[in-house]
Order: sequence, then C-alpha cells, then structure tokens
Amino acid sequence: MTTSEPRVLIVDDDAQLRDSMAVLLRTANVSPVGFASAEEFMVSELAKHPACVLLDVRLPGISGMEVLTRLRDCGSKHVVVVITGHGDVPMAVAAMRAGAFHFAEKPFDPDAFVSIVMEALARVEKLVDTLEHARESSKRYAHLSAREKQVLELLVEGRPSKLIAYDLGISTRTAEHHRSAVMKKMAARSLSHLVRMVLDLRRRNG
Repeated sequence: MTTSEPRVLIVDDDAQLRDSMAVLLRTANVSPVGFASAEEFMVSELAKHPACVLLDVRLPGISGMEVLTRLRDCGSKHVVVVITGHGDVPMAVAAMRAGAFHFAEKPFDPDAFVSIVMEALARVEKLVDTLEHARESSKRYAHLSAREKQVLELLVEGRPSKLIAYDLGISTRTAEHHRSAVMKKMAARSLSHLVRMVLDLRRRNG
C-alpha cells in the first residue's frame, strides 16, 4: 500500500454521521473514505489493505459484529475502532474481545475521537512497516542459492561453521564463505537478526 492510499475507512449507514466524522478527521489532516454498508466495504479494493476501520456496530444487513468476525477469521490486518450508540457499551466490549482495537461512543468528544483514530493509525503504520519488512525478507530468501538455503537452515539451528562444513561435506572455508554470502544477501546485521528474520518468515508461511 502506498502512502497516498486512504488509511481510514468509515463504515456507517448514517450519511450525516459519516460526513461529520470525515470533517472532524480532516482537521487532523486525515482524509477518510466512507462506506454506507458492510457489503459495500467488504467488496472494496481498499478493504484488502491494512487500515483504521471506523465500524458502526449496528449496521443493516451484515452487522458490525459480523464484519469484525469475518475480518478476524481471514487474518485481516485492519485496526478496527467500533462506533457505538447509547447503551451499546456491552456490545462494544464484546467487539473488543473479538479483536477490535478500541470503541468510540456517540455522540463523540471531538478531541477524544481524533486521539483514538490517531492511535489506531499509528498501529496501522507499524503493521504496514512489519509487512513490508517481511516481504523484503521473503524476496531476499528467494534469491539465495540452494546451498545457501541449506547453510541458512543450519545457522538457524545454531551450528558453527565447522559442523555446517561436516554436515554438508564441504570445507570449513567454503562454509564460512556461504555463511558470509547468506548474511549479506539477507541484509542481516548479526546472527541473531538473521535468526529472527527466518523465524518470522516461518510463522508467516505457516
């Protein structure tokens, strides 16, 4: 996702409320995109990218709680702020248990509302950075030779160069050469950094 793409998505069937939220957020230099229904949001291209989603808990058709459940089940990276009305706090708490980041109760306190959204946006930016780093690590891993991947696996197991050489039937000098190449290609600052990258890749790839 590029920095020009919207990072705040409003899902609320009340057009007037969507507009008032948008106006308020523009005072904080945030330009949101609105959706009148869960169905409209779910089929949008924007729903495929990490964003702060301001989600009305009571929507016609597919409810806000159902949207939240679907996002959670598909591993979505959205940071969801549930929008609730008077008396909906128990539902908002249930939404947070289901994965929502925060909730905002109508009528909004402008400063508190903007603060919640900015906090959610900070989390989105962190998630985007993490995903971008993971993609870079995957690309670097793909450029390793078959032998370098073997050396990498043994490095992650904690094997020193001499044991790597023995296991692969190569000289220690060749093992050290491959180790150096792996560190360089993976842009690893240290062995511990390399191990963290590989473990992260394994978690993401199941």
